[in-house]
Amino acid sequence: MKRRTFLFLSAATVPVLAGCGANQNPLGPTQSPAAGGTGGGSTGSVIVGSANFTESMVLAEVFAQAMKAKDVDASTKHGIGSREVYLRALRDGSIQAVPEYTGNLLQYLDAENPASRPEDIVTELKGAVAPDLAILEAAQAANQDVYCVTKAYADEHGLASLEDLQKISADAVLGGPAELKDRPYGPPGLEGIYRATFKEFRTYDSLAVKVKDLTSGTIQVATFFTTDAAIGDNNLVMLADPQLMILPQQVVPLVRSDVTSNSAAVEAVNAVQAILTTEDLTAMNKRVDNDRLSAAEAAEEWLKTKNLG
Repeated sequence: MKRRTFLFLSAATVPVLAGCGANQNPLGPTQSPAAGGTGGGSTGSVIVGSANFTESMVLAEVFAQAMKAKDVDASTKHGIGSREVYLRALRDGSIQAVPEYTGNLLQYLDAENPASRPEDIVTELKGAVAPDLAILEAAQAANQDVYCVTKAYADEHGLASLEDLQKISADAVLGGPAELKDRPYGPPGLEGIYRATFKEFRTYDSLAVKVKDLTSGTIQVATFFTTDAAIGDNNLVMLADPQLMILPQQVVPLVRSDVTSNSAAVEAVNAVQAILTTEDLTAMNKRVDNDRLSAAEAAEEWLKTKNLG
């Protein structure tokens, strides 16, 4: 089954893509801000939320600190949770912005959209978000979800591509974040596109524990982000995705539409987006995961080197 065919089926087979509840689009008409929330308008404050992984927290800090350097009242709210959770926070006004990824966000909003080129995904994404929300400029920087195995396991079983997983999946354990279980680029996609059905899916919140279990053989395959330093540090093999199950994932800020009237905030974030590279993401992630800096410290360090802090 090709990716396009699978996506046409996924809206019915993966209910989570329909939103957070029955007939509820998480990016539909925005509700009134919750008590204590701010509109993020031309003079309002901007709270930048993040998901519960390193890069999302670092990017939230980068965006917030860049805005603060331009005298915007900006702050962060970290570790909100998966896409379903932080999009609800965006809708109810408890946050005004969140770092997102183009391909995954489009796939979440419109599972049947066949766009696969980076520029087409950005164009389609602009039309997919509700009028109450907006995306700012997409960065050159991208972070793909990727399936990895150890080099020893790849050599033993002849693994180079996701197409090869059908040879080992019946006796193998797959590891990844809890939300991956229902994503179209998770087990449903592996089964529908690559005919690979794993005997078990094991959830991980900790990158260190996931790496430990993969390298010790407790699990045989795991998902990472291409900007995770753990891939290179542990000589992991990234499996190719010839059917483009995983879409291009450029960094893109998703904001409440009233934030776009805050010219200082928009200019600060777009200045970041104009120079942010994939190498920058990898380096900042490593500063947090390996060197034990906080997300705020890693962001501050990068902003100063780019004269944006």
